Amino acid sequence: MSGTSLDGIDAAVVEIDGHGLTMRARLRGHASTELGTARTTLRSLARGGQATAHEVATACDALSRQTASIMQTVIGDAVPDLAAVHGQTIVHVAPLSWQLINASVIAATLRCPVASDMRAGDLASGGHGAPITPLADWILFRSSANRAIVNLGGFCNITWLPSDTVEGVTGRDVCVCNQLLDAAARMTLGTPFDLDGQHAAQGTPDPTLVASLGSALKHSPTERSLGSGDESFTWLEQTCTKDTEPHVLLASITAAIGEHIGEAAAAAGAADIVVAGGGAHHAPLVAAIEAASELPLMLSSDLGIPIEAREAACIAILAALDQDDVPITIPGVTGRNPDHPIGMQWCRPLS
Repeated sequence: MSGTSLDGIDAAVVEIDGHGLTMRARLRGHASTELGTARTTLRSLARGGQATAHEVATACDALSRQTASIMQTVIGDAVPDLAAVHGQTIVHVAPLSWQLINASVIAATLRCPVASDMRAGDLASGGHGAPITPLADWILFRSSANRAIVNLGGFCNITWLPSDTVEGVTGRDVCVCNQLLDAAARMTLGTPFDLDGQHAAQGTPDPTLVASLGSALKHSPTERSLGSGDESFTWLEQTCTKDTEPHVLLASITAAIGEHIGEAAAAAGAADIVVAGGGAHHAPLVAAIEAASELPLMLSSDLGIPIEAREAACIAILAALDQDDVPITIPGVTGRNPDHPIGMQWCRPLS
């Protein structure tokens, strides 16, 4: 998995027992790596920049080889039954969505069937193609109590898991997250991101900035998935001047995002919250979510799924569900036609 934060590639090895929605999954290993030489082109494309066909093809090849390499590293000498790759999202404005990757490179490296282009079937069936992880979250995190799974990626999405039945699983994109925090760090600190929220922790939130961004987040669309154009970059550019103190700005963004996510997580009757994704390293953000939700909060790592591995593990589980002919998305979540589910694409080596 390489997410919209463009901060690296995460790989997970998952052992699966059982069939369909009753399966159980156990993490056997995980690893991460940089995006490598493709990063500059990918970031430009994700921001709406122009590139030649040769530049796009070169970035795709580099990304695919880097992805195959980390997958080979984490699987070692074992031969997997299947592999799954999400690809790098460079545009998502449903029904248009492009996850750049060449699954053939991965199939040639791992010598097993490889699933990819996971959102396309949902989009073709009239859905928004996101969020796609709720059913995988059910496999990984279901419990005897209602639970909210909060993914702090480039955007935040939440899965709400009922205690009794998979039929009640729901989820949605909530608001921008790491995309805005990282952009603010690049703009004010000259660093790719605010490591662990250290600079945000040194600042005191400005009530005016918190209220301004909070108002913008409250107007984030809830009837569709979030993607290109929803990053709140305009707010940042209009707000951040040469006189804006970096620690104050980062603390204010953290407070506004944390409050919005915490309130959303608690609104569906959850008894506790499980946080995962790169933003889970951001201690002030996690604290703000817990304070706003007034619910017990734990990291996915506390449940055996490291925060860096949750999304990659979900991608593997979705491929296993697809192999079992289980539609991977939920009509009530993505809006797809419930009568015409379409599976993902598979690339398989010929014996």
